[in-house]
Amino acid sequence: MELKEKVEKYFEIEKAALDKIRIIAPVDSYIYGIAKDHMDMVLNYYNDAKYFYSKNDFINAFAALNYSYGWIDSAIRIGLFDGNSDHRLFTHFK
Repeated sequence: MELKEKVEKYFEIEKAALDKIRIIAPVDSYIYGIAKDHMDMVLNYYNDAKYFYSKNDFINAFAALNYSYGWIDSAIRIGLFDGNSDHRLFTHFK
């Protein structure tokens, strides 16, 4: 599989993940700010990936997608995000 095709596959996987995740901390809690910061990082890296892809910079697009997904997985694992119990897309604690 070519790098461009791999990046496109990872965009599809991340899109499916983004459609499932949500912040589960109460809006008026301290932890919500942390969860919101995590979500911002997810979306920032995801948008970086789209930018790099648009410039045909597939290596940096791939790297940004992996960073973004790492933020998703870490937030699910520590309980900031809900991943709808999807063990195929996410690494859950249990």
